[in-house]
Amino acid sequence: MVSLPKSWVIDVGLRPKDPVAVLVQPDSSLLIVPRRDLRAASKSEATLESAQGLDKDFLLRHFISYYLAGYDTIRVTLGRSDSGLRGFIREGIRRKLVGVEIIEESSGGILTQCLSGYIDLPLKKALERMAIIAGGMLTDAVGVLQGGTKGMSEEVIERDDEVDRFYHFLLRQLNIAVRDRSVIQEIGLKSTRDCLGYRLVVKNVERVADHAASIAAEAENLRMLPEQAIKKIQETTALSKKVFDSSIASLLRLDGKMAEEAIAKSKEVLQMEGKISSEMLAPRMSGAQVASAKLMLESIRRTAEYGSDIAEIAIDLTVAEPLVT
Repeated sequence: MVSLPKSWVIDVGLRPKDPVAVLVQPDSSLLIVPRRDLRAASKSEATLESAQGLDKDFLLRHFISYYLAGYDTIRVTLGRSDSGLRGFIREGIRRKLVGVEIIEESSGGILTQCLSGYIDLPLKKALERMAIIAGGMLTDAVGVLQGGTKGMSEEVIERDDEVDRFYHFLLRQLNIAVRDRSVIQEIGLKSTRDCLGYRLVVKNVERVADHAASIAAEAENLRMLPEQAIKKIQETTALSKKVFDSSIASLLRLDGKMAEEAIAKSKEVLQMEGKISSEMLAPRMSGAQVASAKLMLESIRRTAEYGSDIAEIAIDLTVAEPLVT
């Protein structure tokens, strides 16, 4: 028998015969948390009201904020019949968020339900899928230089929405886990320290996708580059992607050696970028082409740098937390 502090029992709303979970921590201590999933729990609901003339992007941003905070249901009240605004919110939910279902819709508003999702799609699996999409975007973005159609660059840019969906989904999981420590192990992590590390990783992957979209856009201005220049850009991109892929693998496997190798290769990307810049930016290029080339090379380098940052986080997480004595 274990006696629990009365103030804590009251704060968390425990009643006689309510179950609790006892979780083993990395330092061998035990964490006692209320198992809210084993008893009827009230669902959290947020209401977002749309005022006359309110910017639709503002409304969507705030909807996403409630989603990230972990609300179970989010109600959007329009206050007036506005099918265009309803359509914009509906499309924004579809493009930007995972696990949100519209359960009611009328001229006066929308009611959505947010599914947890971490059982069917664990955090590490979702991160792996997100990274695969971002890496594929990077490869296809540079492929535009070899005569890809304009539709190809637009398709790469559109894929950024898919990465954003995983980004918001993962942030929601991590926010819920920090607030409810019983969820940490359910999503496949060990401690709140892991949540912080993965929060930084998820943001870095999202930024890699942004840079891939930027590369695809700038490639439209560089279709007439010499074949040798295109080849060097592709070689640099391939190395940058290898750094990124290796960093993600080192994190998922907690492989410190692989992480160190990824960091070392990121420095090679920096050297290659400088060499290409001095050779490729010839006087025969227009001002617009020079600007596009610089932005493209910067995005390629930044991808390697984000990979290096992820590898450093992987190394940090390989180190066990100190025991509390």
